[in-house]
Amino acid sequence: MFEKEFLIPYFHTDKDGYLRFPIILAYMAETSSWHSDSIGVGINELINTDLGWMLNKWEVKVESYPKSKEVVVVNTWTSDFNRFYATREFVMKDSSGNVLAVATTQWILINMTRKRPVRIPEDFIEKYKRIKKTNFEHFTDLNLVLDNISLTSKFTVRRSDIDNNNHVNNIRYIEWVIEDVEDDLYKDMKIQEFAIIYKKEILEGSLIETGHTRKEEKLIHKITTSGEVNAIAMTKWKKKD
Repeated sequence: MFEKEFLIPYFHTDKDGYLRFPIILAYMAETSSWHSDSIGVGINELINTDLGWMLNKWEVKVESYPKSKEVVVVNTWTSDFNRFYATREFVMKDSSGNVLAVATTQWILINMTRKRPVRIPEDFIEKYKRIKKTNFEHFTDLNLVLDNISLTSKFTVRRSDIDNNNHVNNIRYIEWVIEDVEDDLYKDMKIQEFAIIYKKEILEGSLIETGHTRKEEKLIHKITTSGEVNAIAMTKWKKKD
């Protein structure tokens, strides 16, 4: 298990002074990167072998949002490997050890030139030292029919949205989902549960269209380019404290 500490700066918080939801996930993703670096299979090592990890799914639950100037600690470990899939877990705690958020992610190892999945090497599996402890029993099923979702927001992909894999960073999708919800919802509520599946990468300069619909107590979101679905997400919101 790997651990990393973060001191929350003011510019990572919202207008109420709480850590923004996308930044919670960004801290988790950053911790996973440090973990990989620490065992010798970080980004630089992967680039040298023409490999890369592509994030496929998030499943997240937030118990409480920390505030600016507070210290949070993120723990991460790999809970499973299956051919070219790896499952990674996260727990974020405050300085007293109280759980703030938990997440499970699924990653795919790919050949960066061919953009094709690659079986995870045995030495990778040995270095990550799998811990069979999971935060969720399963991922939310997001294989849904989305024809009834109207596209209500548009965004153009900027240079700053692109990561070292030369496509839109996964955190940007989450920001687009949040930007698409109604003002009253965003003003009075905050995300309690979140899930997303990334279906097709988005490149620099693309025109993004997003929309959402209500399904019981949750919202279902879709992100598209040129009529193709790039990602499907679910959010469940709760009233602010």
